[in-house]
Amino acid sequence: MSRIELELYADRVARHAERLRDDVDGARLRLAWAAIEGRVRAELGAHDAAVLEALGVLVAVDDAGERRLLERRLRQLRALERLQALIERELAEARPREPGAE
Repeated sequence: MSRIELELYADRVARHAERLRDDVDGARLRLAWAAIEGRVRAELGAHDAAVLEALGVLVAVDDAGERRLLERRLRQLRALERLQALIERELAEARPREPGAE
């Protein structure tokens, strides 16, 4: 594989990792927001809660599903990070050596 092909592959893997990081951040936010909404929902009352649900402000979150998604994305991200480390090693090995460096 040429150095350019390896760099392009590294960029592709980095984009996947970034998307996974975004998914992880999103799942964490949804869980935090669900916790806040759970605390305030009773104080709002049924009518206000229904109005806010209709607006899309309050949403029902499947906590267990979000936690499963978060764990799955974290496992996937760890695997991708291991792949990135291997690719970086190959890139380092493919770099031309400077003259006189031994």
